[in-house]
Amino acid sequence: MLRAQIKAGDEYALREKRGAAVQRVRILEHVRANKWKAEWVDPNPGLTHYVESTHLLAPWKEHKAFLKEEAAAERVVEHNAECGFRKDSPVDRALHEVFENVGDEVSYDRGSVTGRPEAIDRVKVRAGMPTDKPSPVGYVDRKGLVHLPFDEAVDLARKFCAAEPSVVLADIEATEREWAREAAQPGEKHMVSLLNEYRASWALLRQWAGQDAAIAQREAEIQRLERLVWDAVYTLQKAGLEKESEKLRRGIERRR
Repeated sequence: MLRAQIKAGDEYALREKRGAAVQRVRILEHVRANKWKAEWVDPNPGLTHYVESTHLLAPWKEHKAFLKEEAAAERVVEHNAECGFRKDSPVDRALHEVFENVGDEVSYDRGSVTGRPEAIDRVKVRAGMPTDKPSPVGYVDRKGLVHLPFDEAVDLARKFCAAEPSVVLADIEATEREWAREAAQPGEKHMVSLLNEYRASWALLRQWAGQDAAIAQREAEIQRLERLVWDAVYTLQKAGLEKESEKLRRGIERRR
């Protein structure tokens, strides 16, 4: 716990290291920095010794809720590892990009999405997802914040990108242009490496946003229109309208 959260005279749950048994202590007084004088309630009632702020988990009346929350958080971490979460991977960076641009009180960190239930629901609605489907792995902490695991974060991010592509694409396009300009300057070689690291995640975001498919569809439409124009060129030639056919021909060749 933080020093400001601790009050002399109150009882707290103490654990000196991860995996150790939880003990009940009463804080007697602040000594210095993060040191406190404590009296043991259980076990060894009456024993007095010095403890550190970081060894105090929560007020004793909240310790069961704390341990339950801690176990839920550990399950999410294990689940994320099983789902392939890797810090600073292209997917991890892509998720950071999405949730930084959502514009709501929702955040992403270390494989999990966190936010108030109503904020999470608002993002789901924007992504076209149901809001009444509970997470099988996620949990709500003591502050009322929802924590969603990595696979659900990916699903939410992908559907959000598909629903509101401009929200994410505008930011990555601007960032890529800015970094590319910096990389072209003398003495900014490190920006080239940074660009290369992030381009994999940007490519992923473009896929989620359907930009690649849109570009392919646009090119196919352009090719179809070109064929129609060439048909018109040949038709004009046959009709003896050389001037008009040549004008169309030059227009197609300039595009190439």
